[in-house]
Amino acid sequence: MFVFGVIFALVAGILFGLIGPTTKIAYNAGASVPIAIFLRYAVATIIIFPFLPYQKNLFDVFKKNLKYFISISVGSIFLTLGLLTSVKFIEVSLTILIFCLYPIYVLIYSIIVDKEKILLSVKILFLITFIGIIMVLGPSFKVINLLGVTLAIVASLGATSMIIINQKMSSNGISPIPINIFINMFNVIFFFIVLKIFFSLDFDFPINIFFLILIPSICYSFALLSQLIAIPKIGQSYTALFLYLEPVVGVLGAVFLLKENLQIYQIVGAVIVIISLLSASYITSKN
Repeated sequence: MFVFGVIFALVAGILFGLIGPTTKIAYNAGASVPIAIFLRYAVATIIIFPFLPYQKNLFDVFKKNLKYFISISVGSIFLTLGLLTSVKFIEVSLTILIFCLYPIYVLIYSIIVDKEKILLSVKILFLITFIGIIMVLGPSFKVINLLGVTLAIVASLGATSMIIINQKMSSNGISPIPINIFINMFNVIFFFIVLKIFFSLDFDFPINIFFLILIPSICYSFALLSQLIAIPKIGQSYTALFLYLEPVVGVLGAVFLLKENLQIYQIVGAVIVIISLLSASYITSKN
């Protein structure tokens, strides 16, 4: 069961990491931010829709746990808006670095609030992994914009709340499929209304742009589902740890897909992250 959860957590980290580079490719081809946001949830809704008929008492589950479903959806909204807007004010590498603090927030919450017992060795691996992340990203701190930093923190807190609330929902016996259904249906309606009122939501664009923006949308859909499946099996803290693969994959994707340069210290950082993840998996499964 643990290994099964680790696999889904790793898949989530990899797919989440591919979203950045593939979205950037779509932007370079002419896709707009509003379309990227809307299609992310629209595609996810379409993919999860076939599961609807097989969910027993779905509306009763929504009604009984409405506060949890709305809370996790709001967390997803903060995550999406924070990430997509913060890069307009600060460097992308700095945005990712601030965003990737969420596993630390989850760990702190787990220790202080949930009284979860975390092995000292795993706590150390959290720190080592974060050091590896810094080396991989090689962030630029030349220009610091308070608004941009705040938005990146909002995105990080959104990710934190999603993981923590998902843990509580799984403890109440709520399976990943209803969570996925509610998040995507709630958010596609929310963003359609907001983007239609305050922004230009123009669907008149070439078919090649549609297919390009479809790639990160599909990555998001299966990444979210994998994350929701992983948390009940290995817990919120360990899922957050394995999701550290996201920025590593994002940087490597930028190198191979966007032809960005990769420095030696970034390669070393990527190796540190991978070794830390493997070590955490081994120590946790052994204990």
